Amino acid sequence: MQQKWQGKFWQAQSKGVVNVECRNCRSFDANHKQCSIGFGTPLRKCVVSSIEAHFNDCKNREVLEIGFGRFMLARNLIRKSGGRWTGIEPQVNPNNIPVLGKGGHGDAANIPFPDQTFDMAFGIQSIEHWAQKVGGRTPSAYKTCFAEISRVLKPGGTIYFDAPIYFHGHAMFVAGKLQDIRKCFDDSIWQDVRIEKWRENFAPLEQYPPSDTVVNGDWPIELDDNELQELLEKREDLSVYMIAITATKR
Repeated sequence: MQQKWQGKFWQAQSKGVVNVECRNCRSFDANHKQCSIGFGTPLRKCVVSSIEAHFNDCKNREVLEIGFGRFMLARNLIRKSGGRWTGIEPQVNPNNIPVLGKGGHGDAANIPFPDQTFDMAFGIQSIEHWAQKVGGRTPSAYKTCFAEISRVLKPGGTIYFDAPIYFHGHAMFVAGKLQDIRKCFDDSIWQDVRIEKWRENFAPLEQYPPSDTVVNGDWPIELDDNELQELLEKREDLSVYMIAITATKR
């Protein structure tokens, strides 16, 4: 796994933003012109590839997953490479108190661990949901969440969060407002903030259009009228892609 992702697999686009084009991705099978990840949607294939790239060496690291759900690839790689995985999940019974090395109740705004506990914090397809309105949720403020995450990270600790663009979640993820997403990371707290864009340039693979379910269900709730109209006008040209956000605590 480490060998697969050694070296540079992205192309710089602008300050703090890089592209991982499908044709240059380490998971791309050039002989058959297809992704070598043999399961899941195009988005899921990107998630798997990005996890492989970022979680193949966690030796001696205390790693916190925020919103762990049922997808276990990252935690398995963390453990396999010598790290200790701990998870918090808001949908777990509140009486299930997390301890180091296990999962329990908690969320990004309420992490039940002491200051400077972890070397890394991450979330797989969870950050876009923290402040969403769909589902009758009470949105959490991103500044509050990242202040709490910073609290439990050691100095020099790192974060990783991936999320879909043009799909679901908070409006800035649905509308692809990367500048607004970047503003969530206070420069007095975070350094080396980077946004990786996986599959925005999907050629020679297929387009992955947003589904009717999210367009008709989520978008009218999350987006204001102008944002919604703008996306609907260019819907036929949209292709869902993934971003992976990394940063280091000062």
